[in-house]
Amino acid sequence: MLLGTGLLFGAAYAAPIPVCSAEIKGSIVNQFSQAGWEKMNEDERLRFEKSVYSQYQYCAVADGSVAPDAAFCGKTSYQGSTWFEQMTCCGYDPQRRLFACPVSIKQPGGFGGAPLPGSREYVLNCVSNGSTFVPVGVDSVHLANEALGAIRPWQFAVVAAANNNINLVQPMSGLTRQARSILSWQLQPTDCNYRPIWGNVLDYQIRLNQ
Repeated sequence: MLLGTGLLFGAAYAAPIPVCSAEIKGSIVNQFSQAGWEKMNEDERLRFEKSVYSQYQYCAVADGSVAPDAAFCGKTSYQGSTWFEQMTCCGYDPQRRLFACPVSIKQPGGFGGAPLPGSREYVLNCVSNGSTFVPVGVDSVHLANEALGAIRPWQFAVVAAANNNINLVQPMSGLTRQARSILSWQLQPTDCNYRPIWGNVLDYQIRLNQ
């Protein structure tokens, strides 16, 4: 837990140095802006993001952050770089069919200029059908570099509706399901086995109560 405190607050304890700096993340934001990413169709966006992923995959190095304890929240099944952002827990509201995942923002920079262009923290939520994880909902939250001198960290959240493969979250019969949530900065996860460069993956249980 001491290491986790050092990573979050950066004062009393030494912290590792990330493989890729805030400046590199800023250059990625610029690539997105210059490419006109927001105006791309789905196929163009996927090709573009795949190219960016390949270019910067070397940044996906776990930098010593403390993973959530499986006894309290979820099991970390994959961890990329969590120097800048980390998903610390996730939960599911079966009545509203909503997933909610807090995202801890640990650094003031590395997210793009404020207020725009900024960047996005994506979370893809998946539920197991008994043999494999299947996507049920994805969403994101927009953020940017801190520009007013506030002290880190900050707590954001990504709330996503389960609107795909809803047979896995219905009926509300009290059944327990295995779930997976994938946090990925700026690059939207493409499937339930996606390994984010910046972000992490949590596996946990949900229950379909009415």
